[in-house]
Amino acid sequence: MQIEDRNAVVTGAGSGIGRAIAHALAKNGAGVMIADIELPKAQAVADAIVAQGGRAAALACDVRDPAAVAALADAAWERLGPVTILCNNAGVTATSEGFDLSDADLRWQIDVNFIGVFNGMREFGRRFREQGEQAWIVNTGSHNALGAPFMHVCAYVGTKHAVLGLSEAYRTDYAGGNVGISIVCPGAVDTDIWDAGRNRPAEYGGIFQGDPGNRQILSDIGISPEDVGRMVVAGIRAEDFYIFTHAEDIALIEKRYRESRDCMERQWPQGT
Repeated sequence: MQIEDRNAVVTGAGSGIGRAIAHALAKNGAGVMIADIELPKAQAVADAIVAQGGRAAALACDVRDPAAVAALADAAWERLGPVTILCNNAGVTATSEGFDLSDADLRWQIDVNFIGVFNGMREFGRRFREQGEQAWIVNTGSHNALGAPFMHVCAYVGTKHAVLGLSEAYRTDYAGGNVGISIVCPGAVDTDIWDAGRNRPAEYGGIFQGDPGNRQILSDIGISPEDVGRMVVAGIRAEDFYIFTHAEDIALIEKRYRESRDCMERQWPQGT
């Protein structure tokens, strides 16, 4: 998959992994539309890319809203030219023990993390298919889509499993066509994901402060977003479906499939 002289859209690109993906794409010759719920942050990223000699524009976008995603696509094609790469990266989290999870926090995470990805895939995928040129969609999942390594993030884990399932299903539907799909499964990355409550809309309970202890953990053990940005670019070039950021996450994969195999062999000892 070629990146040079192509155009890309990255959601949630005002900070963290999204910002790093946008910079990595720009450094490899792509024009980038920086989309984020916080326009000042999106504009700052676009300005930095332009200052470094790249091509970029910024737009505020609430990925929960299909009309806003359509407007983002319109603006990207108008301001940059034909788009062939979409990175559905916007995401939020709110911690809670599973049985104490509120309806508002559940719905917020579903609407941003899953519905937002679906809105992007549907809107841009239709345009990519009609355009006919080779195109690529990257969905930001999580190593939580491979298992559930941390406590008190049940809704977040559920949405990331859903993003993995959606990505696999779309790959099945459009195999052999001009639209390819990847899912990036980050482990611990030094971002502000735990502070996502600064943007929670009133309909979900309004703004809240994230747990500073969780934020410190990411700062202490997380890899840099820039490392993830480079991995995403490499994954697009290689046309990989899975893009993993941490080698140790192989343990999550092995645990799931070892347990699955053990249950299958116990339930069907003679095979099928």
